[in-house]
Amino acid sequence: MNRILKNEYFQIAVGILFGIILLILFIDKKSFLGIFAFIGFFFILLNIIRLIDVLNGKKSDLKKLIKGTVIAPLILGAFIGIVASEFKHLGNTVNQSTIFREFGVYGLILAISIIILRYFFKSKENRKFSFSGLISSIIVFPLLLISCVTFINRYKAEKELNPTESIVWEKESEIDEKDKNDSQYWIFTNVGIYNEKFKVKSELWNKLQKNDTILLFIKKGNLGYEIVERIEKKPTANTVYN
Repeated sequence: MNRILKNEYFQIAVGILFGIILLILFIDKKSFLGIFAFIGFFFILLNIIRLIDVLNGKKSDLKKLIKGTVIAPLILGAFIGIVASEFKHLGNTVNQSTIFREFGVYGLILAISIIILRYFFKSKENRKFSFSGLISSIIVFPLLLISCVTFINRYKAEKELNPTESIVWEKESEIDEKDKNDSQYWIFTNVGIYNEKFKVKSELWNKLQKNDTILLFIKKGNLGYEIVERIEKKPTANTVYN
């Protein structure tokens, strides 16, 4: 039994089978459980690579394979997912361009500082300048810092909403003829002294025309940046808002 369990072909077959089961069970899940489908895919990929190595008479380094084909893609996928999610919230934040510009610069400074410190704290014989590491850092750190600021700002933000009137001075859309669900709609308006662009649903976008009055339901964020919780067309009749 131990001989069978240690056999690489047996391990590869079990790994591929496990990956296929995960794919079948979770491929249609739209919730967080859908990540198990990706894990299943990487299990299949990992073991196909192992199979190729075994057929070529090579001994696979399982730890390196796992890091390269499972752990690294999962970390990258999680980072992209977190950044994408927070950037959606950034789109509803007033003065978002300033947040993006200022904290993007802070992220660049942090990235370059870390690279310089790592370089000088290494022994002279191990000092190497990594161009790929520099490029990765100046992409990752600004995006990560902006995402952290957005998250902290909306975390424990005030619950009270302040309805504020504004005027639509422009509309814009990108229509996907193949899949209407992938179409995007924006309106341009003012919030105080700031010119803002907000993404809205197609139903609201179709109701609005230039110079229409809208209501922006705004709450104050944890860091002081205002967040537009929702947008409505101003009704003709008087309405009381909580």
